[in-house]
Amino acid sequence: MERNWTQPEVFSAQERRWGAAPAAEPAAGEPKPEKPDGAETLPPEPAAPPVYRSADAAPARERRKGRSSPLTTVLAVVFLAAIGYGAVLAGSLDADTAGALEQIARGYLAGRAESGFWGIALNAFLSSLMLAGAVFLCGFSAVGQPFSLFFLLFRGIGLGMSMAHFYLSLEGKGILLSLLLLLPAGALSGYALLLGCRESLRMSNRFFRAMTAGEALSPRGFRIYAAKFGILLLMLGAAALLDAGCSHLCGVFLD
Repeated sequence: MERNWTQPEVFSAQERRWGAAPAAEPAAGEPKPEKPDGAETLPPEPAAPPVYRSADAAPARERRKGRSSPLTTVLAVVFLAAIGYGAVLAGSLDADTAGALEQIARGYLAGRAESGFWGIALNAFLSSLMLAGAVFLCGFSAVGQPFSLFFLLFRGIGLGMSMAHFYLSLEGKGILLSLLLLLPAGALSGYALLLGCRESLRMSNRFFRAMTAGEALSPRGFRIYAAKFGILLLMLGAAALLDAGCSHLCGVFLD
């Protein structure tokens, strides 16, 4: 007896056979069931293309992780600790060294009082440029990390010693000079050097991984590194202008 395809049990069987439920494999020797007329066969889904990843192109999750890296915080703590150590060091100097530093400080103030705005700005920018250039070059060495940290510590210790020596030598006037003359420009230039040290450490780590693990270095990473230091140079220029402006505002204390 022939089956009528309009019967409900036939449709149920076909739905189980061609629908969501997987059809059972036919027994050996039994012919495979044919699809009813009008049934469509969906083409297989295309395979996803392979994703190639370079050494400098990290996924978005790793990039977000890099932004929240505590490296900047650690360097800030190191820089502040260097300022504190410089202040303590200035207070523990012997009389001869303290006298020599006092003469240097008075000569520094006299030179500021006699120099013009652009002369002060140029001298301040060149002194910061030498440190930033040294930190920039340290990034191209696989073992440049300690030297980058050294220049950051050098800047912090120098700022701390200068502020403490102004206070010890000039007392009340020295406090005002430290707050108005040294602190604004020193904080901005120190922050710029801190960011430069961070980028230098990261670039040095890339060179170290390239030497030890064979990681490839892309030209894009070098361009980004140079662009970031270009922005830091603008920050150093702003710090130099701020230094010159504070010197002119503090002219009454420099006389």
